[in-house]
Amino acid sequence: METHTKKGIHLNLFHRIFLFLIVFILFIFLQLAISAYQGKYIMDPIQKSSGNVQKISLLLNSLGQTRDVLSSYRWDFGDIAALVSELRRENQISEDSLGQIDTDIASIGVEQYLLVQAVNTTYNNYRTYLSAMQDQLLKNNIDKASTMYYSNLEPSLNYLYLYVQQLIERAIMDNQSAYDRLIRLNDDLDAVYGLTVLVMILFGFAAFKEVIRILTTVQEMARSSKAITAGDYDRPEISVHRKDEIGDMARAFNEMKKAMRNQVRLLTANNEMEKELHKKNTEALAMQNLLEREKLQLLRSQINPHFLFNTINVIKYTAQEEHAEETDALLSSLARLFRYVLADNEVQVPLSREIQIVDEYYSLYKARFKEKMSLYWDISPSLVLTETLVPSFFLQPLVENSFKHGLGPKESAGSVWLTLEERDGILFVQVRDDGVGMKNEDLEALRSRLLDSPVTGEHIGLYTVAARLKLLDARCSLKVSSEEGYGTTISIEMPLVLKKEEEEDDQDTDS
Repeated sequence: METHTKKGIHLNLFHRIFLFLIVFILFIFLQLAISAYQGKYIMDPIQKSSGNVQKISLLLNSLGQTRDVLSSYRWDFGDIAALVSELRRENQISEDSLGQIDTDIASIGVEQYLLVQAVNTTYNNYRTYLSAMQDQLLKNNIDKASTMYYSNLEPSLNYLYLYVQQLIERAIMDNQSAYDRLIRLNDDLDAVYGLTVLVMILFGFAAFKEVIRILTTVQEMARSSKAITAGDYDRPEISVHRKDEIGDMARAFNEMKKAMRNQVRLLTANNEMEKELHKKNTEALAMQNLLEREKLQLLRSQINPHFLFNTINVIKYTAQEEHAEETDALLSSLARLFRYVLADNEVQVPLSREIQIVDEYYSLYKARFKEKMSLYWDISPSLVLTETLVPSFFLQPLVENSFKHGLGPKESAGSVWLTLEERDGILFVQVRDDGVGMKNEDLEALRSRLLDSPVTGEHIGLYTVAARLKLLDARCSLKVSSEEGYGTTISIEMPLVLKKEEEEDDQDTDS
């Protein structure tokens, strides 16, 4: 029940801003209403009451001026024309002032109303007497005019002056009372007006603060969007401490950025994987092409193998009949070498067979170059040559490479050292010569070409071995180091594979 009540009280962003706007507008109208009320029911009555007192005061002054003029006039030698002119002027002022005095009993009260009626009645008599006296003056009847003034006009003027004096005193008293009441009311309205201004300022500040917070979040989102457009997904997330629509939008934006970042990273990883896979496929195709060329070359070399072997046997028999034992031995080595090369060898062969083929090759080379080239073996006693399996026909190309490119260009005699050893399940093969070596740029070019595995050019045997090692196991490695004038070293590392393990793997595969 409490949760439901909290949800009912909670206002979303739209409702809050709408509430701020409605309250702001309502208080503006309230201020306008207070101002209109003050103008109509406070300021206007005060101005009207002050204006009424001012008109009564003008009437009183005009009557006093008329009384002073008549009381100071010398009837026996006075200027009649000046007197009549002065009386008419003051009478016009009195008429105008009397006509503008408020006669509404609701606004001036009963006492002022009665006094106003008495003033009007007395003023009518006064005006009649004054008109009659002026007529006598204009007819130059000084005595009658004087008698009319003292017997009728002066008493009527004194009564009128007295009534007007009482009227202005009552008007001032009533005006002061009304003024005090209206001023108190105006003060109360000013307090309400100030309160409305304070409320408007508070709501205006709250609305301004809300707008600033909204704009701040929107600006952060805009900057983050530009960063995302530029490919920067590591920009700090938008700080969210709100629980309204802006907070929901900011949180959704952060989640969207995370999803986009993860998606981009996934796509990048997939792209890298595809590139790597494409590279591997390209390398595999190149190696396959190399092997196919080798097979083609082997097929070409197998044309009429019986004719080749028969020919070698004929020469061999001839050498035996002629008792040429060295020639017979060389022909036997050549026959065994051809038979091994042209045979459909398995992928893995015993290391002893590879060593035997290298010996056969070296015997042929030795017969040609005599003491100029020497081969030395360094085989670890822990290696069981008949049980250790290696790729077929991979040692001979390395030795041939050393003889041909290392010792061949050398003028003096040279040697090749072939080392075989096993350490921690790894077979280490090293073919080192003391030949002419290579320049640094030639060595770097060779290392670079070993990565591409070209199918033509120099060192084709070395490239073939490198390609076959890559196909055999990713853990295999072939490294070449050389120094000009000091020789070249080829180092190979490959997992040690024993014949028994190979047979067990085959049995597991069959089962």
